[in-house]
Amino acid sequence: MDRLDINSMYSTSHKSSQAGGSNSPNSPNSPNSVKRKGKTYNPADIDGESASALDKFRKANRLLQKELNEVKEELKIEKQKTSTLDKQLKASNF
Repeated sequence: MDRLDINSMYSTSHKSSQAGGSNSPNSPNSPNSVKRKGKTYNPADIDGESASALDKFRKANRLLQKELNEVKEELKIEKQKTSTLDKQLKASNF
């Protein structure tokens, strides 16, 4: 596995661009422009298929976590109702 020079990872040697116009390297129509879908980290040693599988796994994990949190909230509400009903039942028995 090739290692990058650590100094190249932290370099600040960005090219300066023109103020405007179609020759600007940052313009959306330039041939060298890179369009990024999102802010995700894709390691170089993971192929596209594995990255896709990891994305699906992470999405499923987020959905399951959301569902778990919803179920926990419902359980909390039911416990409060149960404790209220228990208090009413004990009060009516006296």
